[in-house]
Amino acid sequence: MGTQPTDLSLVIPLYRDEAALPAIFARCRTVLDGVEAGELVLVDDGSRDRTAARAIELGEAFDHDTTVVRLTRNVGQHAAVFAGLAHARGEAVVTLDSDLQYPPEEIPRLLDELSPQQPVVSGYREDRRDPVVRRIITRTLTRWLNRQIGVSLRDFGSMFRAYERRAVDLMLTLTERHRYLPAIPAWLGIPIKEVPIAHAPRGAQGTRYRVKALVELVLDMVTGYSVFPLRILTLLGLLASVVGLFATCSFIVYRLFVGAGVSGTVSAFALIFGLLTVQLLIVALVGEYVGRIYTEAKGRPYYVVGEVRRCRPALRADSSA
Repeated sequence: MGTQPTDLSLVIPLYRDEAALPAIFARCRTVLDGVEAGELVLVDDGSRDRTAARAIELGEAFDHDTTVVRLTRNVGQHAAVFAGLAHARGEAVVTLDSDLQYPPEEIPRLLDELSPQQPVVSGYREDRRDPVVRRIITRTLTRWLNRQIGVSLRDFGSMFRAYERRAVDLMLTLTERHRYLPAIPAWLGIPIKEVPIAHAPRGAQGTRYRVKALVELVLDMVTGYSVFPLRILTLLGLLASVVGLFATCSFIVYRLFVGAGVSGTVSAFALIFGLLTVQLLIVALVGEYVGRIYTEAKGRPYYVVGEVRRCRPALRADSSA
């Protein structure tokens, strides 16, 4: 099929997006029409409907190169995007969501700022259309990652980014299984420039993240780039030990010099339950880190590709001739 690089690759992860595909192709066509050579890379993240089949059908009739990558099982948005990056051939690569909350029409703004000095350009949502709780969580985690990685970004949660080829190649050298894609370029020391972009409301299906997936994503962000949580719980454990020792000494002194008095059973139980809570938190967080070590030690692939279908307009034209 050929492996000649294209100027621009648009990488979009899909999950149960059969109905959204016509709009994705139509709006991406306007962007790809404006470049000398471009391709659309669609990654089906283990959908059980006809998402992959429909993507191939539309790709066969599309005016630009289309690559459909079907993963064997659902592995999550970030793993699917990495699969798309691995199959993208463009000198510039843009990632965006299938719900088009990041309008494809904003892609030229990212590409205008892309340069060897700025190999990653991220769109930050100036006027976010997400629920208040989601915005608060995103801001909190953005501040957290900024402190841990040593950068200053306004929107760490944005998946709407343009990458130069060398930045993509460097990101693909990572082998760990727990990857939070927006933080990886910053951790690698790749310069990131942010530009304001429009943010459309999510589609009728809303966010695709289940509660379990959201929890896993937050844990990836918190534990994947720092051992700071372990240090916080260590300090809490030391503080709880000091408080427990002080309370025990106080009870002994009270019994010796004041007498029996009030038994203090309620206070003793409150102290025990407080210490138990701290211990359970410590065990839970240590278990999270140990679980990640276990996952990495197994060495299983980040994702498994079931099928790759490349649809090229030039080949269709040749066959029709």
